[in-house]
Amino acid sequence: MLLKKADQLLSQNKLREAEFHYKMLLQAEPDNGDALFGLGKVALRLEQFDAAVYILQRACQHLPYALEPLYALSDAFNAVNSPEDAQKVLEYATSIAADNPDTHYYLAQHYLTFGELDKAHATFEEALKLGIAPVTAYVLFELVQLGRFNKANNYIVQLHHFLTQTNNLRLKMVCYYALAKSYDKLDDTDQAFNYFVIANQQQHKLSEFNTEDLIGFYDQLIEYNNESVLNLANLNKQYPVTPVFIIGMPRSGSTLLEQMLAGHSQWATLGEDTSISNKIVAFLEQKKGLRYPQCLTKLTTPLINQARAMYLDTLSFSGSNCAFVINKLPSNYQNLGLIYILFPDAKFINLTRNFNATAFSVFTNYFAENEPYFCDLNEFTLYHQLYEKLMSHWQQFNRLAIYNLSYEQLIENPKDQLTALLSFTGCEFEQTCLDFYKNKSAVTTLSKHAIRQPVNNKSLDKWQRYEAPLLSLLSLPQTN
Repeated sequence: MLLKKADQLLSQNKLREAEFHYKMLLQAEPDNGDALFGLGKVALRLEQFDAAVYILQRACQHLPYALEPLYALSDAFNAVNSPEDAQKVLEYATSIAADNPDTHYYLAQHYLTFGELDKAHATFEEALKLGIAPVTAYVLFELVQLGRFNKANNYIVQLHHFLTQTNNLRLKMVCYYALAKSYDKLDDTDQAFNYFVIANQQQHKLSEFNTEDLIGFYDQLIEYNNESVLNLANLNKQYPVTPVFIIGMPRSGSTLLEQMLAGHSQWATLGEDTSISNKIVAFLEQKKGLRYPQCLTKLTTPLINQARAMYLDTLSFSGSNCAFVINKLPSNYQNLGLIYILFPDAKFINLTRNFNATAFSVFTNYFAENEPYFCDLNEFTLYHQLYEKLMSHWQQFNRLAIYNLSYEQLIENPKDQLTALLSFTGCEFEQTCLDFYKNKSAVTTLSKHAIRQPVNNKSLDKWQRYEAPLLSLLSLPQTN
C-alpha cells in the first residue's frame, strides 16, 4: 500500500510527500528496488543529483533486469557531469535487452548528444532492424535528421509503413515531420511543404492554449517591471561569476552562439536552463502569495538573497570555475527585470534573425513542447510581436546590459562579431571559439546534428526555396 501511495503521489508531482512514503517503506524494506527507484526519481526531480546517483545505483542492484531504473541512472550521471558512466549504463542496458529497440534508441541519443555521430547512426540503424515499436517513429526521425540517405536509399517507405501501424497522434506527427525533412533533402519541395503543413496541423491539436492568451501576461511584464522595481537591485554586491543570458526567439542561432562562447577559456554553459522561470519564479510566487510578475513589487532583501542563492546553486552545476556562465533558454527575455534584481552585472545577448528565416525554421522543426507558436505560423507571428514589444520595453533601461547581435552577421563574419561581443563582457577573442565543432560537449537542442560542423551559411537562405508557399501561409488565418 505504501508503494502504491508513493507512486501515486509521484505521478501527481507531490515530491516531498512521495519522498516521505518511499522512505517509510524503505525503513521496513531497505532492499525494496521499486521504492529505491521511486526515491531516485524524486531526487532527480528535486535536482539532488548526487543523491539520485547513489539511490538509483542501489535500485539497479535490486532490479538487475529492469530498464527504466537504468535510464534514470544514466540521466543522473549526466546531471553530475559523468557522461562516461552514463554511457556505460546505457551500453549495459543494451547488452541485457539486445532485442529491445528502446535500449538502442537511448544509447544512440547519448552518442548523438555528445557528438559521436557515426556511433549514433549505427545504433539507430540497429534499433530499426528490431521491428516496429512506438520508439520506431523517433528512430526514423533521428535517422532522417542525420541525413545519410539519397533518392535510391532512404526511409520514406518505412515511414509510410509505420503510419499504417499506429493511431497515436504524436507518433504520426513525428513521422510527418520526418517525411517532410526526407522530401526536403531529396529536393521535392512540394511534397516536403505539404508534409510540414500536415505535421504542424497535427501538433497544433495537442496545444492546450492560444498565443493570444499570453497578451495579458506580457502587458503585466511591462507594467510591473518599472524603474522602482529595478531599483531593488543591490549594486554594491560582487559575485565570483557573471551570469550571461542568450535570449531571443527560438531557432535564432542560440546553440551556435552558445557553443562558440563555451569554447572560450573563461566561459561555461548550463544549456537551456529553466531555473529562473520554473524554480525561482515559483518560489517568489509561493512566498508572496502573488502571481508573477506582480510579486516583484513585494520583494524584500532577504527574499532576493534567497532567490539569488538558488540560482548560484544552479550555476555550480556547470562544473567549472569560469568567470562567465551561459543560460541559453531563449524565453528568459521575459525575465530580464527579475534577473537584473538578482544579478545587476548580468549580461544579456539578444540574438535576432530574419523573421521569415526564423518562422521557416520553427515551421519545419519538431519541438517536443506543444506550444502553439511552435506549430502555427500565425501563432508564431503573434508570439514574435509580443517578443519585440517586450524587448522594446527592456531596451529603454540603460542599466540593463543588453547586447544586440544579428545571427546573419555572426555567420558572415564570426571572428569580428565574437570579438566585439566578448569585448562587451570584458574578454578577448580566442581562436578556440571558432573550433566549437571539435568539442564533444553535450548538446541537446534541435541543433545537435548541425552543431558538429564549422560555421557555414547553409541555413541562411534555405527558407527562400519555400518563399511563395511560406509567405502565403503567413498571410492567411490557419485552421486546424
